[in-house]
Amino acid sequence: MSEKLTFRKLRADEIEVRVKSVSEKGASALIYKTARTDMDILDETVGAERWYNDYKEIKGNLFCGICVDGVMKWDCGVESRDDGEGNEKKGEASDSFKRAGFRWGIGRELYTAPFIWLNVKTEKNSKGNWIVSNFATFSVKSIGYEGTRISSLSIIDDKSGETVYTFPRSGSKPKDAKSVPAEHKDEEPAKPSEFVGAEAAKLRKLIIDLGASAGRDEAKVRMFAEELVERATKKFVKFDDMDVGILTKVKIELANKIAGK
Repeated sequence: MSEKLTFRKLRADEIEVRVKSVSEKGASALIYKTARTDMDILDETVGAERWYNDYKEIKGNLFCGICVDGVMKWDCGVESRDDGEGNEKKGEASDSFKRAGFRWGIGRELYTAPFIWLNVKTEKNSKGNWIVSNFATFSVKSIGYEGTRISSLSIIDDKSGETVYTFPRSGSKPKDAKSVPAEHKDEEPAKPSEFVGAEAAKLRKLIIDLGASAGRDEAKVRMFAEELVERATKKFVKFDDMDVGILTKVKIELANKIAGK
């Protein structure tokens, strides 16, 4: 590739909404992309004949690589929850493909998503757990960007068409919109990005599991990560404080070391 390859940002209809937790006062949600979206954007941007993907297993961990014009970028996936039908490995393959897409920059703007609190009706099911009423599902109605960050976002109830979330909130500035609405602060603490926090936690577990599969205990894996970052940045960062970008690099370096590269 003679020029740096860039991919457009995701459209509203290419972003999915998943409810994360439910309480008496509403529900929190995450936004994400599917593997099919990555495929469509690759076809659209470079052409179906210029890219392909491949999989390999390293110490029990499934990696997917996406190759464009001879340049391959790899990442590791995690299994889906066991659904009793053997689809957890299928979920791992899909997850590794999406993560490889992130490596190319497809949908990376999702890492800047604000905390999403859906203003919806909830009720308790027969087991006493809070669920969203009427089995409602949700979609992204609109999304806007400022540079590489999400600057506006609206989510609707698929059945009623009612808007259940907007960012930024009316009368507030985008930089303030990542706070949880005041009436829900007793339900969820304000966080810079629920999506980023969940991804970082998932990556830390992946790194520890990857090391364990190669006979390395958790303490040694943490030390490896901290020493790697300190050599690269000349600054000490605790493993638990590393962000998604740093953890991704640590995971790749650890996988390469295990593979003997």
